[in-house]
Amino acid sequence: MGESRRITFGLAVFAFAVTTACGDGTSASGDARSALSTPPPAATVVSNALQTAAAGNKIVLIEFGASWCSWCRRFDAFVHSPEVSSIVAANYVVVNLVVQERDDKKALEHPGGQDVMDKWGGAKAGLPFYVFLDAHGQKIGDSNVMPDGGNLGFPGNPKEAELFLGLLDKTAPRLAAADRAQIVSYLQANIKS
Repeated sequence: MGESRRITFGLAVFAFAVTTACGDGTSASGDARSALSTPPPAATVVSNALQTAAAGNKIVLIEFGASWCSWCRRFDAFVHSPEVSSIVAANYVVVNLVVQERDDKKALEHPGGQDVMDKWGGAKAGLPFYVFLDAHGQKIGDSNVMPDGGNLGFPGNPKEAELFLGLLDKTAPRLAAADRAQIVSYLQANIKS
């Protein structure tokens, strides 16, 4: 491989790593980000997601999570699962912001991420906390949908699955009945009764 091709290939690999680190599908565990010194500021990640959403007539879904959070990994598994990832991608621009890491993994956090989470109603919420924004940056929903106003996180039982589906119905008006049924099927297979 010639020198210019090696440089081009190296730049392509770097660009992929940076794009992944910007929250475009990377899990909250920060696996791809761990090789980078500092994740991009939360405001930059959100701004990029809003631009992408506006161009694609989609909703922004921001998941706040941490590497230690098993429910965050379940949320990530849902978003990226073969059964529903294309449905999610057709309706949402999904980004992950890392917050609330333990001291030894603080470097994984997106600068300003906790402030953004607090601003959108997650100050007292556990993880994962997620928020839905229209392409103009206006909040149209969040995971504080439990009967007591608490954070749903990722559904762990059929009642929580119904609350989660209600959020999707509210925030994804183009969600087809067949796509909703596919999501129901995924949730039924992945939660305990």
